[in-house]
Amino acid sequence: MVSALSSVKENLEKISALVSKNAAEPNQVKILAVTKFQPLEKVQEAIEAGISYLGVNYAQEGEKLRQQIGSPQVIWHFIGHIQSRKAKLLLPYHCIESVDRVEIVEELDKRASNNQKSVKILVEINIGREPQKSGIAPEQLDEFLSSIKKFKHIEVIGLMAMPPALVPEERRPFFKQMKNLFDQRTASFPFEILSMGTSEDYCIALQEGANLIRLGTALFGSRQH
Repeated sequence: MVSALSSVKENLEKISALVSKNAAEPNQVKILAVTKFQPLEKVQEAIEAGISYLGVNYAQEGEKLRQQIGSPQVIWHFIGHIQSRKAKLLLPYHCIESVDRVEIVEELDKRASNNQKSVKILVEINIGREPQKSGIAPEQLDEFLSSIKKFKHIEVIGLMAMPPALVPEERRPFFKQMKNLFDQRTASFPFEILSMGTSEDYCIALQEGANLIRLGTALFGSRQH
């Protein structure tokens, strides 16, 4: 367990040891710090401790945080729900992880074209087929990938998922399914990132092939609302 009194640096050292123990290729694993509800000082502490990937859930808060941090070394991922009208705010991100609608891809492509740049995305999979969650069904992945191939400014570099909120060990089959989906398509697409695993279950996700884990409380301690 992570103590709220532990420093971010100490927490990162523990996490790194567990990554080495559980991942087949620890050097390929990216630790993404989830900044939601975290004070600026904690985020800066994480960067000083060696974190280079930051995840943002809300577009406007992310815009403010990017200005506050100002470090060119930080790699920004958007991991929240995407609203069409706020797609223009997502262009500065290095990767948008939560894409699950063609309309969003179309809007991002249009914005990217106007700015003469490309946008890297992950396709969000609703691996547990939960009606209350966003993401496309696993069996719809190929159709979705085919439907967004026409967008010239969009680069699909991988998949992401959040399994059902079961006991962590019971999430393992969902992580296995995600790894299969990922592996089956790497010949046709330049997939690099399989984003799965959070503070509760990242060790299991790593054992099943995740190479990007999204950590909040494991890294920062308790959220500060």
